[in-house]
Amino acid sequence: MQWNRTGHQLAHSRRAQTARPRFALAICVCLVPVALCAQGPSQQELQKIARNPFADVIKLPLEPDIYFDAGLLHRTAGDLEIEPLFPIQISKGWLLIPRIVATAVAYVPDLTRETGGTLGLGDIVPTFFFTPTYVSRLIWGVGPALLIPTATDSKLGAGRWGLGPSFVVLSQPGWGSVEILVQNVTSLPAATKRDPVNQMQIEPSFSYNLSDEWYLTTSPTITADWTQILSERWLVPIGGGVGRTFKLDRQPVDANLTVFRNVVRPVSQVSPRWQLSLEVTLLFTKHR
Repeated sequence: MQWNRTGHQLAHSRRAQTARPRFALAICVCLVPVALCAQGPSQQELQKIARNPFADVIKLPLEPDIYFDAGLLHRTAGDLEIEPLFPIQISKGWLLIPRIVATAVAYVPDLTRETGGTLGLGDIVPTFFFTPTYVSRLIWGVGPALLIPTATDSKLGAGRWGLGPSFVVLSQPGWGSVEILVQNVTSLPAATKRDPVNQMQIEPSFSYNLSDEWYLTTSPTITADWTQILSERWLVPIGGGVGRTFKLDRQPVDANLTVFRNVVRPVSQVSPRWQLSLEVTLLFTKHR
């Protein structure tokens, strides 16, 4: 809006000129915090958010996995998992955080032949964590895990509905993060010839911060199939890798590459010896 210098405005023009510097300074003081908030989380904060499954941001992890040396013919398998995670405020003191693990593409080789296999969709396992919103050194969540039989072939999934408890606890000291997730899914009663499901997953995760937002990490998935005898029950991988949190243009991204060797696996040797995993997570913060 333009000012017309007439009457009252002319009488006050000199005072207005004196007041302008102070007025401009006041505007700058007010706008600086707003500008800082609009910048969004810092790189260090983004690194913590990426490691925290209960952070109040939407995450979209994409994880392609390759499994080497499976069976007597040393075949290779693979899959692509999409794991969206998004918080929902259900009350002043609680968040509901759905974590959906969907196997978008899975390939299982024919272990009796040197070529051939099955390609398609796998099962979906959503978990619904309830976690308090108050800030604490120890972050935790608990809730049900659901097995949804969406696999397009019997070799790619359980073919059974399942349900079980899930629990996760996390600590984020200044040097990194320590987390452990435990869940056990059991198949529900159904008129089907498919084998029952009773499987526990233990997912310990550890990261150590390096300079320039790089970090060392390990996150093996230990499984126990309670429907099998002891010699065929456990799968225990050991390994780790390196990752980094960065921005691709204005989009916050966390990525890590890990390698694991299955030091304990079924004696039938059907399970692979090695696993290579690349996890790329898009972080959708409130301020971008």
